[in-house]
Amino acid sequence: EIVHETFTELGCKVNVYPEDRLKEMGFDLLLSVGQGSKYDSHVAVIEWMPVEDQDPLVYVGKGVTFDTGGISLKPGAGMGDMKYDMGGSAAVVGAMHAIVKNNIQRNVVGIVGLVENAIDAYSVKPGDIVKSMSGKTVENLNTDAEGRLVLADLLTYVQNEYNPELIVDLATLTGAILVSLGHEMAGLFTNSVDLEEHIKEVGKEAGEEYWRMPMGKVWNKMIDSNIADVKNHGGRFGG
Repeated sequence: EIVHETFTELGCKVNVYPEDRLKEMGFDLLLSVGQGSKYDSHVAVIEWMPVEDQDPLVYVGKGVTFDTGGISLKPGAGMGDMKYDMGGSAAVVGAMHAIVKNNIQRNVVGIVGLVENAIDAYSVKPGDIVKSMSGKTVENLNTDAEGRLVLADLLTYVQNEYNPELIVDLATLTGAILVSLGHEMAGLFTNSVDLEEHIKEVGKEAGEEYWRMPMGKVWNKMIDSNIADVKNHGGRFGG
């Protein structure tokens, strides 16, 4: 409601899709994360398109409004902080607000997936298989590895809908990055050396440092599944 009201008043096109509409659109991975919550899941899309015939930049945000871990329950200590698991979506909404308020002449789209990962009789179970919007099937081995499921459907949607020049996704996929880098740097995953250098450069200006993490076939093999296209968890090492 806040996203819709705020950005409509600023002159953006805003679509907020409720759960029944998301089901029709094929957001089954995202919906699987929120199916144990008493609150409906939503996707909010903010379009700022001041320039004609320009492919947009797209910002994608993980918005898990509370994360119990689901049936793969988190330890009790610190769980109260999991209301911050919507940090990726907050960053996207904040960035979009700054872009629009400053009348930046660049087409930009912000999209956030807003779900609660709760525990209930209807919660997704470890071992369940869900088909993503892309058509790939995903074996859910750890219900606390849920943010990547939310992001997967969002990434497919924006690629199909907008032909973006660039996609940046932001998420609190915290555990493995803290093991890797501590609290000192953010993990950066990209297939572009130019983008890596640019992000590091502007990060220094903002007092935020990044370290580029490796991607490739050896890591892809870690999420091979015997009964689905991929699994959502590749184990602790290199996770």
